[in-house]
Amino acid sequence: MEVKRVFIAMPAGLELTEFAAGFRRAHAELNVRWIRPENLHVTMVPPWEVQETDPVCRALEGIAAAHAPVSVHFDTVSFGPDARRPKLVWATGKAPAALTELSAGLRSSFGSGAEARRKFLFHLTLARLNRQSISSSGDLKLRGAVEWHGLLDTLCLYESILKPSGAEYRVLCRCPLSGS
Repeated sequence: MEVKRVFIAMPAGLELTEFAAGFRRAHAELNVRWIRPENLHVTMVPPWEVQETDPVCRALEGIAAAHAPVSVHFDTVSFGPDARRPKLVWATGKAPAALTELSAGLRSSFGSGAEARRKFLFHLTLARLNRQSISSSGDLKLRGAVEWHGLLDTLCLYESILKPSGAEYRVLCRCPLSGS
């Protein structure tokens, strides 16, 4: 059986996707690889390898049924995760407690390795820096206040397919949050 590299995330949804598109238009001069709108997400469990995805999807359905959608707010767009050696353009904010708790539960159920034990880092990756932009990032300055609000209402299991042009994501299952 084929091993798949998978991760659990919550798709950004229409409101956050529109905010991200506006930011992208306003910063079109940045030499970055923009994340396609349909791939914008908040990672809940970092990638791990699995052979069978059906059991993960069944478990996600049960978890999603027990959790309500979560309102989120992003207040900053900046380079990250390390401003001195940035790799991303991302939106960050204070994670709602419900999202932090959901991530912790998911990571304990599905995560593996040191990545899964790391503290949940609430962010929305907007772009990845190119090698050329990384080498000149000492000249780059980006830190802006934003007021982005949205609703995260779905858990997805994604397959991450690594390619020279960047990772491609394929949704393996989509589980709407329906708890109260």
